[in-house]
Amino acid sequence: MLRFVALVITVLVAEPAAAQTTWRIERGAADISFVTRRFGAVVATGRFGRYDGTLALDFDQPEKSRIKVTIETASLQAGSATMDGFIKGESMLDTGRYPTASFTSAAVTRTGERSLEIRGQLTIRSITRPFTVRAVVDGDVERARRGAKLAFHASGTFMRPDFELGREVNVVDDLVELAIKGQLSR
Repeated sequence: MLRFVALVITVLVAEPAAAQTTWRIERGAADISFVTRRFGAVVATGRFGRYDGTLALDFDQPEKSRIKVTIETASLQAGSATMDGFIKGESMLDTGRYPTASFTSAAVTRTGERSLEIRGQLTIRSITRPFTVRAVVDGDVERARRGAKLAFHASGTFMRPDFELGREVNVVDDLVELAIKGQLSR
């Protein structure tokens, strides 16, 4: 569901830059979404409309980069009022009691010329667990160094039971896929 997180996080992938620079996930230019399946078939998808992401990126030394992403859980849209209500309800996100979900990086590792692995902590329903995001820079890093926006995509997965999401729900598999696609700006 919180593919987003993966989100956000994805932007860390990068090439060299001069030093650590602060970036934000550009509102309206990012898509933070999730997918759940049952026996391989998509059962539910959704997007989060309100989020905030701050990234201190060091393209030359990605291990010095830091990322923090927060999502407003009530901003979820899953395609119908019934599905929205169910996912926002007490057995799932419980948006009334837990209005935000967040990701904070702990370690960033370059895995390729334009890709990163971002390990950190994902918090949903006030439960915090380790979470790994794989991010790829889609934009021109050299232009971004000169102030241009930087396109990226990121993804990660988590298990619903780890966050007590839908303990009594058996119509979807436990694995939730998160994805973020967007742009960073300074």
